Amino acid sequence: MVFALIAACLPIEWPHPLIGPEREAALVLSGGAVAAAFGLALALRGWVIRTVRRDPLRRYEAARAYNRWRRVLFFVNLAVAAACVLAFGWGWRVQSELLIFWDGEARLLPFAELAVPLPYFVLLVGGWLVYYDAERALHRVLHLGERPFWSRSAYLLYNLRQFALMVMLPVLLWVAQQALGRYLPDITRTLVYKLGSLAVVPGLILLMPLLMKPLLGLRPMPPGPVRDRFVALARRLEFRCADFLLWPTHGAIANAFITGLLPRVRYVVFTDRILDDLPPDELDAVFGHEVGHARHGHIWLYAGFLALSLSVLAALVLFVEQVIETGTSEEVGRLREALKGFKTWAALPPVVLVTAYLFVVFGALSRWCERQADLFGCRAMSCADPTCTGHDEKTVYATGGRCLCPTGIRTFARALDRVRDLNGLDADEGGRHRLGRAARAVWGWLRAWQHGPMSRRIAYLSDLATRPHDERRFQRRLFALKWVLMLSLLAALVVLGQAVGWRALLEVL
Repeated sequence: MVFALIAACLPIEWPHPLIGPEREAALVLSGGAVAAAFGLALALRGWVIRTVRRDPLRRYEAARAYNRWRRVLFFVNLAVAAACVLAFGWGWRVQSELLIFWDGEARLLPFAELAVPLPYFVLLVGGWLVYYDAERALHRVLHLGERPFWSRSAYLLYNLRQFALMVMLPVLLWVAQQALGRYLPDITRTLVYKLGSLAVVPGLILLMPLLMKPLLGLRPMPPGPVRDRFVALARRLEFRCADFLLWPTHGAIANAFITGLLPRVRYVVFTDRILDDLPPDELDAVFGHEVGHARHGHIWLYAGFLALSLSVLAALVLFVEQVIETGTSEEVGRLREALKGFKTWAALPPVVLVTAYLFVVFGALSRWCERQADLFGCRAMSCADPTCTGHDEKTVYATGGRCLCPTGIRTFARALDRVRDLNGLDADEGGRHRLGRAARAVWGWLRAWQHGPMSRRIAYLSDLATRPHDERRFQRRLFALKWVLMLSLLAALVVLGQAVGWRALLEVL
């Protein structure tokens, strides 16, 4: 989503509408497409409300269907927004009307790029207002009054907070940089500005925990048995953090995560539902999983990987541009001539390249690290007996997560299975026919591209309970993968930096 919005905000000369008159056609076609997408959302909401009102016993069927079709409509909304920009002339209308005169020439208003993906923003916020009634109806029949649901304004604010932090923050930084380049180009060419731009990403990574608290509405976990148990478990696992935070979601999400590179600004966050619905041993295993990310340095690894990867990709794009501009062969000359009419579109392929690279390479690295964190979650609940058959109140757990036992593995596997059920995630192998099972498996993998499908993670742990020695082989493989990947990126950066020139690369970065 971040890269899709960045692509929409690029300085590309978007095409005119397919039919005329152009100004009216852009508005009518885009408005009609958005209205049609809204109609689909309203139909889904109406079906859910009617179904659970007529037959409350169909609540689980309705919830699964709602989750499935809402995911489908997410992609429908993306397609509608893309059609508005690329075919219906919405992007062209924004670029031709949101202008001011500056230094004797017409320029796009500051932050006017954000009006290009406006059809998607309208569908997104409108969808939250539409889906609220469906989710409230499902909440009432699924939880039977156990916990209150959001008010409409609180539900809207909850979604806006997540979208602002996870999506809009990097998009706004990108658009701000483009606005500075349009109106203050001399400043953007200075060395101080370029070094400051490079420092923004690591600075955000360091400060992200502080931004998350107000943007997501996080608050310190109240004193009580759960917090006391986490404090004791953190001490046993030799883990330090600034605080344990509660994320109020009114039971919408069962999840936990860790944020922060340094212990002084590191937080472990739990949603209200995971605290309410997981038994103590499984909740401790989930906490152990989050500790595993810190103990294995995954956040540092991700930061270094992203910094190196983006630098290498920028150097690669610059190298290709230099070859096209200065190449003397006939093939390069013909390519140069062919690209003259698409000069402004040259900014789009790098964004597509970065998106594909992160999806494939970072996704694979992230899944490996998630499995390593899963294993630490197992170790957090393991004793020193590698053949134990169960734990009780007298069990002594290993200090520092240094042991692995079958009971600890099964405890964390149960926690994963329960989290999957609480979040309404279908098993990846479901479906009556082979084609349906294959499609569901592919979709499950795509949806869990950073973590891996829950069913595969659970299956791996179930096998590991009978073959705990396989864990050492996995750890050796991941260690080798990390070093090979990082050293390869560093070597590629050195080679490409020498080829394109370090000063030229710094200007691009």
